[in-house]
Parts: sequence; structure tokens; C-alpha cells
Amino acid sequence: MRTVRLWLISWLLAGPAIAFTQEPLDTTALHAYITDAVVKFDQPGLAVGIVKEGRLIWSKGYGKLDLAKPDPVTPNSIFYCASISKAFTACAIGLLADEGKLSFDDPVRKHLPEFRTPDAYRTDQMTVADLLCHRSGWDTFDGDLLWYGTGYSQDEILARHAQEPFTYGFRTDFGYSNLMYIAAARVIERVSGMSWDQFITTRIFQPLGMDRSRVETADLASMPDVALPHVRKGQDPKAVQKSMAYQPLQGADGACGVLSTVTDLAKWDAMWANEGKVGDKVFLKPGTFRKLTSTHLAMGGRRDGAALGWFVEDNKGNKVITHSGGMPGFILNHAVVPDKDLAVICLGNGESYSVFAVTNKILDLYLGDGKADPVTMMLPRIQTNKDADTKRVADRQAARVQKTKPTLPLSSYTGTYSDKIYGQAMITEQAGRLVLVLKPAPELFTGELAHWHFDTFQWQHADPFLEPGYITFTFDADHKVTGFLIDLHSPDFHFHKLDFQMQ
Repeated sequence: MRTVRLWLISWLLAGPAIAFTQEPLDTTALHAYITDAVVKFDQPGLAVGIVKEGRLIWSKGYGKLDLAKPDPVTPNSIFYCASISKAFTACAIGLLADEGKLSFDDPVRKHLPEFRTPDAYRTDQMTVADLLCHRSGWDTFDGDLLWYGTGYSQDEILARHAQEPFTYGFRTDFGYSNLMYIAAARVIERVSGMSWDQFITTRIFQPLGMDRSRVETADLASMPDVALPHVRKGQDPKAVQKSMAYQPLQGADGACGVLSTVTDLAKWDAMWANEGKVGDKVFLKPGTFRKLTSTHLAMGGRRDGAALGWFVEDNKGNKVITHSGGMPGFILNHAVVPDKDLAVICLGNGESYSVFAVTNKILDLYLGDGKADPVTMMLPRIQTNKDADTKRVADRQAARVQKTKPTLPLSSYTGTYSDKIYGQAMITEQAGRLVLVLKPAPELFTGELAHWHFDTFQWQHADPFLEPGYITFTFDADHKVTGFLIDLHSPDFHFHKLDFQMQ
């Protein structure tokens, strides 16, 4: 979900290109560094692994699975991998291409005839490869509210998203799109005759021996050693970190969905570090491996660009393929250096960027002089961001006009509203208070509207992850309510694009 912001932090930590002689890994010093990072980042739990020459040569867990319980994180702890899953979806496409069942250059509509976009040309010309490298022309995270906590099917998500206007040209600009990976999952299902879940399990997990990896959060109830997500209520930095339940998010299969461990991901990353081979056995054909790990959309700077399910970047003259992941209560990262047969895995069950500091520290131990201190580099930047957020919240409070009242009786605001892309909302009056429900995701987006000022109300929704929202009503010339807008600060979801109209 938050992958764009996450890899930017990782990218900013990269240093100049210098060659060094590799010394044996000092695991004692590394352990001390990570232990310190966990404390400084206030990280609930962390699992770290290093893969070299096809083997998991070092791994360790830090912190707890759940801060409310004593159970420790281990290299076998299961984490929700979020957008790290995208490489699995791209790999599935690659396996089907190797079998001659599709081509990366196939039009999407060849396999998914109902696929639509707002532009007829792009609808016809969008290829399977276009789905996997964020060059469709939609803005970053467009449409993500359609799968976040909703009951919409993947087909309905895509049909609704087809009405979302493009922001960029076709194949010209980067716009991170989870929705196009949902479309890719549907292509996999149509071509293979299996669900995305079945394909990932039988064609990737099982052949690679990823025994503790899953694609259904419901499976976790019967499994031990599971890391729980941790959030601070409403993104409040002063709130205590608490664990929360896993969110199934089944509509986002393809974009996310993989649940795995350091031990299992080591087998997956070893295949990529070995350029598509497992030992001497070909898992992905050489041409397919190159296709998946080559830049398909240039992004400038040290980051070469978007590959298929990966990003490509330069680290001290070495090509690195990498992808992070973020979901409420999880931030994770992994990086593979094929020319060095090296991979680093870092899985966290909190809202901290420690995974990037640790990943970059380990990469520097192998690719640099080992003296880099990304923890020290990152903490001031993170504090700057926290200060900016604190100021933003304070500025809103200061802008509040006291002693105002709604311009109409509360009953005038009640009714059914609809956004043409997202769906319906309902506002009712209960015990003298307004209550707003976004009907596609009632478990997350239900809550009271407390008067803020004028015709703006603060919305205390049920989602433990997001900040409170602000609902401002709109009127016609006769001052009758016509709709409302949502101001809810989130880098991940576009509440500002919702336009609910009274029905």
C-alpha cells in the first residue's frame, strides 16, 4: 500500500559507488546494531535474514509477536507481506509465459475481455506487462479504497475503477497501481483455470518448499508463531502501540495477499539471486527472468525504474531488485543482488521504517565499506516528518472557529448519498448525533459525526489505523444539502477524490 513512500526512504539512503573487499560478516556487531535499531525506532517486532549463495546464512528475530504477550519473533514468524506479494504475481505471469499460455505483450482484453479504462485506446492497447510496471496513467494509489475493507469482488473493483479518470499519459509517467495487479491476478485465473490463491500455492510455494507461507489470513488461526500488526490509534504519535486483527483484504489478491516468513522468503529470494534457478534447476527461463527484472519504466536518479513486480536500483555499482510492503501495522522490505547471489529480508510488525535502515546496513556490509549508519541518517528525517504532522494537526485545531453551529437541523443532513465510483454512504441521526457509514466498508468506516465548525463535522470512524476525518456538507442555492466531501489525511487513500451526492 505504502510502497512508493517506503522505497523512497530506502533509496535516499544509498551512498556513492565505491568498491571494497568483502570481509567475513561480523554477526555479533550486526546483532548489536539491529538491537539498537529496534529500540530507537520503537519497533514491536522484527525478523531479519541474509541469503548468500542460495543459503540462509544468518537470521534472527527481535521483539515480540504481540506487545501484549511475551512470545518472541523468530525467523519462522509469519508476517503479512503486503506489496512484496507483487513479485509473486509477476512471477506467476512469467511461469504462464514460459508455458506459452500467454505473452507479456498480449493485450489484457485477450484474456480479460471485460477489462475497461476511461480511454478507449488504452483499453485496447494495455498489455499484460503494462499491468505490472505502474505505467497505466492512473495516479499512485488510485482506486485503493475500493478494496480496503470492502466486500467488492475483484471484478466489481475493476469495473468501478474503470470510471476513474487518468492523471498521466500512457506509458509515460509512474503511478503506483495496486488495481492493475488485481487485474493481473484475474488474468492468471483466466489463463490457468486456477484461483490466484491456488496458483501461488501450488506453482510457487510448494515447489520452493515454502511450507509456512499462506495466502489466506483465515489459515493463521490454527498456526503458531504469527506476528500481529501494531498501530497507534488514529496515527497519533502519542498513542500506545497496540496489536490489531489481520485484515483479510481478499479483493486485493495480486497486489498483496502473501503471508510468509524469513525462512520461507529466503528460498524465494535465493531463486531470484540465482537468476531464476533453484540450484541447477530452471524455475524461470532466462529470458523471462530478464524480462521480469529489467526496467520497463524509467524513474530517474539512482533508481533505474520499475521492473515487473520489482523496482530496479543501483547500490554502489550493483544492480539491486527490491520491493517493500506496507499495510496497517506492517512495514516490510527485501532486496536481491543477483550478481552477488545475495538477498536481504527484513519483516516488521509495526509502523516504523526500521526495516529500511537494517536492509541498507546489511547491503553496505556486503557492497560498501560496512561503515554506513542508516539508523543515524534516518532518525532526523523521520523526526522532521513527525514535526510536520504535528504542525498540520495543530494548524487545523487553530483554524477551528469556536461557538459556531450547523446551519440546519441535524435531520436535514441525514439520508443516502452516493459516490459514482466508490458506492453508497448513509447518514442517520442516533441519540442526537449524526452517524456516517460508508456502506462498502462498514466495519472500518462507521462512526459519529461531532460538530467541528459551521457545516463541517469531525468523523470518528472505526478504523484503528487512519486519522479521524472531516466531513463538509455542500448545498444548493436554496441551502438544501446536496452532498458532502471527506477530508481525511492519508498518503495511502484518496478520500479527497470522493464526491458523495444526496440521493
